[in-house]
Formats: sequence, C-alpha cells, structure tokens
Amino acid sequence: MRGKRRGMLAFLALGTLMLTGCEALGIDSWKPEEPAAVSIAEDGSVTEIISDTLDAAYYDVAELQTMIQKEVAEYNADHGEDTIRIEKLETEDKNISLSLKYASCEDYASFNNTEFFYGTIISAQLEGYLFDVPYKKVKDGAVQSGSVDGSEVVRELDKQVLILKAPAEVRVPGDILYTSMNADVLSESVVNATGEQEETTELVLPSNNVYKGEEISFTERSAANRVYVIFDDIH
Repeated sequence: MRGKRRGMLAFLALGTLMLTGCEALGIDSWKPEEPAAVSIAEDGSVTEIISDTLDAAYYDVAELQTMIQKEVAEYNADHGEDTIRIEKLETEDKNISLSLKYASCEDYASFNNTEFFYGTIISAQLEGYLFDVPYKKVKDGAVQSGSVDGSEVVRELDKQVLILKAPAEVRVPGDILYTSMNADVLSESVVNATGEQEETTELVLPSNNVYKGEEISFTERSAANRVYVIFDDIH
C-alpha cells in the first residue's frame, strides 16, 4: 500500500495534472506557480504543497484522500507522532488541495522515496556530491550573464545547498547565490527546478562527452535531473 501511495503522489508531483492554483494554501504570502512545490523553513522542516485537478478517470479522489491519511499515519507510527502533519487536505469533485508538513528534509526524502539533501556545501561533498556541473550565478533574484564552473561554487564551503530531483518549485530560507543550469530563478529565494537544460549544442551532464541525440546511461539521466540550489543562510 505504501508503494502505491508514493506512486500516486508521484503522479501528482510530476505535473501530469491540470493546474488549478495555490492561492488558498496560505503559506505566508508565497503563491507557487507550479502544481507541486516545497518550502524549507529555517529549522529544516519542509512544507509540501500540491494543488491540482485529477485528469485520469481511474484515480478516485476519495480513495486518494484515504490513502494519504493512511500513509501518513503509518509513517508516523514508525518515526514518531507528528513527524508528518497533514495541514490541509481538501477535495471537491476531482480537485485536490494538499499541504504536508515534514519535520525534516530526511523525512520528506524518505516518505516520497526521492533525493532531497539540505546542508552546507562541505557536508554535501562529504555525502559524495561532486558539484561537477555548470551553474548560473544569481544576485538579488536575477541571473547574471555567463555560466560558472562548479570549482568556483565549491569554494563557498559554508554556504547552504539544496539538492533535489526535478521537477518542483522550491523556496529556500535564504538568498540564492547559484543554481545548476536546469532550474529557473523566480525570485531571491524561489526556483522552478525543471530539470531541463538550456538550449546548447551540448547536453550539459557530468560526462562532458554526451551530446543531444546520443544514448545516455541511467546514471547520466539521473544526474541530469538533479538540481542544485546554493544560497546564503539567512542567519
């Protein structure tokens, strides 16, 4: 059942549904533009927001609602009460508005069976992340001209980094300094992690010898779908 639930929310988060808006979700003044979004708080907790319309007849809204409640209860039984809180779960016809609060980024990653790292650059390196992709430099929410090599980014050892798998709109608790090329900067603290590279003659991957049209490995595809967001801690 747990695997089925994760598949169901993956269906939502992949944007297979039709966007209906997030104005009613009430996460500060932030109104995500995408149907799937996450916000990281200063304490490392994560709020996940989904607001969409089911677009497949074989998905039942009532069944989905029951499934989410059951999966959250099962996870909390294993990891502690209120590790995940359902802050909002509303359905009308095939519309769904969902907000989940996770105690930590690790809980978000575990519950959704996805990659989601949050910490300093040096701690990410110790976890095995190489930062070997080109980046956009960002200042005051605007992308600066040209690209930046990963060797420049990793000099900022004490800066914070969020590493996740696309797609999702993400808000971080600080001012964005760099993002990998497969993310769109929306504001000083928000990116749309699309996982899509900008148009170039070369597909930007950790393997610099992979070009559009060539067959690439699962590892390379996975790396291409990984998004890095480097930011200044607000403290």
